[in-house]
Amino acid sequence: MWMMNISINILNDIDNFKKIGISLASCPHYLITGGTGSGKTTYSLYLLGKLCLTYKNAKVYILDFKGDEHFQRFNNYENYFSYVDCIAGLREVYEEFSERLKITGDFPPLIIFVDELASMISYFSRSASEKNEIQRIIAEILMMGRSKSVHIITSTQRPDSSLFSNGARDNYTFKLGLGNLSSEGKKMIFPSSDIVFKKCNVGYGYLSLHSNEPIFVGVPIFSNYEKIYSIIKLHLGGEKK
Repeated sequence: MWMMNISINILNDIDNFKKIGISLASCPHYLITGGTGSGKTTYSLYLLGKLCLTYKNAKVYILDFKGDEHFQRFNNYENYFSYVDCIAGLREVYEEFSERLKITGDFPPLIIFVDELASMISYFSRSASEKNEIQRIIAEILMMGRSKSVHIITSTQRPDSSLFSNGARDNYTFKLGLGNLSSEGKKMIFPSSDIVFKKCNVGYGYLSLHSNEPIFVGVPIFSNYEKIYSIIKLHLGGEKK
């Protein structure tokens, strides 16, 4: 399946002095949470860039509800959507996902990055039908996307269960909490853990893979943002005409 089992080093295991490797085969869906200034957005950009660099035939959609300055760099590309247009982008993704469900065989990776999901859901809550549509699409991708090489990366400050329908949150195999999460936040993302969490500076936090006990991790240090931007742009469907 398009070399989906290629391992990518994406975080540092601080206590055990080793790198943590994942693949789209082992970790199809990603939940990243953290407060303002935790390093959540920067790490999301890094992760997306690493996936694009590894899976060179991947197709990427960016749903940037708040119009973050890091992701606005892509606003001239076909598969970038911001603010109220995010629902149109999600519908476009769902159309391709639905077509894949009808066909057997291998597919190139389709990666959807949703930034600030909580804000997006809150905005579209003014229309019950649109809110339900967003939650239904995300739930279906989380539950059935892996077999069709459709993957979702969700970034949000508040990962509570009300954002997801039918227990879909449990389908995230990669759950990362950056910065100093509140007690409520820890319970949301690591509900079965009773470990004592360390104080976390920017770029540090806890990771749970496949609902295992969370481990203390650090984000790799990088500074070449321009390289990451250029790599991701190659996967966004070309520039808008």
